[in-house]
Amino acid sequence: MEVDLCFVMDCTGSMGGHIEGAKNCIKEVAERMAKMEPAIKIRVGFCGYRDHCDNDDRLQIFDFTNSCDEFKNNVSKVSATGGGDAPEDVLGGLNAAVHMSWRNSIRVLLHIGDCPPHGRRYNNASDDYPDGDPNGLTAECVLEEMRSAGIHYFFGKITNETETMIRIFKGIIGEFLVFDLETAKPDDLVQKFTEAACSAITAVTIRE
Repeated sequence: MEVDLCFVMDCTGSMGGHIEGAKNCIKEVAERMAKMEPAIKIRVGFCGYRDHCDNDDRLQIFDFTNSCDEFKNNVSKVSATGGGDAPEDVLGGLNAAVHMSWRNSIRVLLHIGDCPPHGRRYNNASDDYPDGDPNGLTAECVLEEMRSAGIHYFFGKITNETETMIRIFKGIIGEFLVFDLETAKPDDLVQKFTEAACSAITAVTIRE
């Protein structure tokens, strides 16, 4: 069984209380999957997103690798910084992840975030881009391309601010598993996150 697993994560300042736990979990998942070879051969990738005001730091992408050590070193470089208003460049992050070098037949994307994309359809909070993504991305175009590429989407929920986003996403691509990371304390987050990633891969392999 050959798997591509991509973590897409909000890396703005609001994630400061969660990002170390999430990073540790991502590294633990990579180690656990590496130990499952040769039954499962896995390549792991990462796409961190912030917001449009962060310019060159808006996206932080580490393409797929089958080296656990390389992946852990890459993820160690990620920090929670930047972000302006409450919404973030969620669609930009997902779009960038869709265009990474997916290769294996089983493709799993685990998205972790605490805020929705830009646009009135997602939130009533202060939004520098109330009309939606300034680059013209829509959830419909990004998620349909994701589905066409055979990428299975899963979400790790940290706050209730993403409830409307989840509902809209499900209306586009149908049901997907949402893992509740909201109530996890930092010490518990690693375990919950690891369980989420493993459950996502299991769910896809059963479907396949």
